[in-house]
Amino acid sequence: MKTAGNAAVARVPQGHEQALQLGVPNYMRVAEAIRHAVIDGQFEDGQRLTTLELAKLYGLSLAPIREALNHLSAEGIVLLHPKRGAIVRSISIDFLAEIYEVRLGLIPYLDGQRAGIATSATVQELLAIEEHYEAAANRGDWPESIARNIELHRTMLAIRPNQEAVQILARHHGLLKALRNRYGFSLARPGQVIQEHRQLIDAFRRNDGDEAFKFSAIHLRNSCEELMALIGSGTLSE
Repeated sequence: MKTAGNAAVARVPQGHEQALQLGVPNYMRVAEAIRHAVIDGQFEDGQRLTTLELAKLYGLSLAPIREALNHLSAEGIVLLHPKRGAIVRSISIDFLAEIYEVRLGLIPYLDGQRAGIATSATVQELLAIEEHYEAAANRGDWPESIARNIELHRTMLAIRPNQEAVQILARHHGLLKALRNRYGFSLARPGQVIQEHRQLIDAFRRNDGDEAFKFSAIHLRNSCEELMALIGSGTLSE
């Protein structure tokens, strides 16, 4: 465990990302590796990455390298230029703020709409997922708690599927997950998340769209502020 300023930071166990990559397509593994290299500063802001150099580095053909760069370009992590390859874009606080601004404009609205039509069966499903999240968080299993958190919010969205919204939100899913795995959590954050989840699920139980909108926005804003504080401190969870 390390500290960010005066705040303790919970550590994400090493080796988790490698375990997750078993059976994953080559282009996704390369995208994950490049993403982490950018976050770690191994690839610097403005650095040029060519497909030939990356193919040699990762021991792969050009096809999965190109696909990985296209994937990362969609995330905004690299900028593609004809005949120049990819140019690294640093993961700055401003970039992260822009990502969360979009999510804050979309997710609370979607949650509010879906809370109004949630069934008792769906609420029970949400509660079961939340119990798994809380168990993982309480034992310090951050990879599992991250996975259950994702499952919880996807289950809320699935009450009335919106494929356009799913695609927009999925654009930065890999980046946000990688940042959370890299920087960890403040010690107080898991307990806050549990309270926020419970408030949100209760709004779904009562079919109260306005309250769901409010608690969803609070949850997202708190997550954004905490992650940006950890990144801004420059202290990693290692």
